[in-house]
Amino acid sequence: MRWMFQQPRAGFSLFIIITFVSCFTTVFIYISDTRYSFDHSLVTTYTMADMEMLVEHLTKLNALNDKNIKERIKHFGPVLDTIVKSLNISVPKELESSMVTNKSVEMVRSPMIHLNGFTFLPPLWSHEDNLRPFILHSGGRKTVSMVYGIPTVRRQKRNYIIQTLTNIVYNMNQNEKEDSLIVVMIGEIDREYTQQLTTEIKNQLPEAINSGLVDIIAPTPEYYPDFSKLRLTLGDPKDRVNWRSKQNLDYAFLMMYCQPKGSFYVQIEDDIITKPQFHTIMKNTALQRIANGQEWFLLDFGELGFIGKMFRCSDLSWLIQYFIMFYNDQPVDWLLDGIVETKSCGYYKINCQRVKDNLWVKCNQTVFQHIGIWSSLPGKIQRLKAKHFKGYTLYKNNN
Repeated sequence: MRWMFQQPRAGFSLFIIITFVSCFTTVFIYISDTRYSFDHSLVTTYTMADMEMLVEHLTKLNALNDKNIKERIKHFGPVLDTIVKSLNISVPKELESSMVTNKSVEMVRSPMIHLNGFTFLPPLWSHEDNLRPFILHSGGRKTVSMVYGIPTVRRQKRNYIIQTLTNIVYNMNQNEKEDSLIVVMIGEIDREYTQQLTTEIKNQLPEAINSGLVDIIAPTPEYYPDFSKLRLTLGDPKDRVNWRSKQNLDYAFLMMYCQPKGSFYVQIEDDIITKPQFHTIMKNTALQRIANGQEWFLLDFGELGFIGKMFRCSDLSWLIQYFIMFYNDQPVDWLLDGIVETKSCGYYKINCQRVKDNLWVKCNQTVFQHIGIWSSLPGKIQRLKAKHFKGYTLYKNNN
């Protein structure tokens, strides 16, 4: 029978063919999955016959040189092209040129935009180098069990970082030292100050430095946004908003550096002391819960703020993205509570606290104590102490 096309009938035929293509695509994807036990030789024979007939119909429609028909063929071109190539079906050159065009590819790709956490930090949009830290010192250690992240900044009255590092190292045995990495992030853009503090740490803890136990890093100035343009949130004055916003970004930066270096990450502060063998206590707790199949997102070995919070390094991406998204909105301990609640609670918050307690596990032993008085926020005095921290040695007396 001779093919005779009139415009209305041609449009209707194309509509039927396009509908068939849509259905065929769904079936094709479904049966292509090797998890299903179909007779693939029979299916392939059937689909090839159908597609060959479809290609023949489209070729004849394309030959009409109707503008609307050609536009529709172009629109579905990438899908058709993928299917015919998968089935190794030959397509006439005239139809192939209509199916695969730059315009059709653009129509498929253009609606999507690339989003990531750094969408919320404009300085990083076109300058990825701003994420590279200044490595003030590194022994190249990685693949350890425990990575301890310590952010530190200049304080008006007194710095505690040397006392904190000395105590941490003193309360580790040799095996624990070899299984750990301590990363100090100096959250200052004053290069003279960061070099000065790095030199002081090296002079005070030469063995820890030379063995590779301690890395020291600092962010580039370009990592931070323009703090003068931050929104005022929570009714806080501008200096407090800037302080807690920068603190959130410091945590995110530190976590990005630490994530690939170990199995577990512990967030601590630069004004704490520890219990002896705190490393083994924390590591064994995590491994035991994993061995028992117990769910957890955060193991809490500290009672205050963001001290002594332990995560799998593989889970740090959640925190990094969340902190960067909401750094201007809330302090870090509120953000931490928010992400755990989001992961735990439904809309009606049924059994919310019970589920939340399964993810945020308050451990029996508090192994960190806060010792700082002068906060990194100028003028703020912080006298909080962990109530259940008992028994410690500050550091070894060498005299």
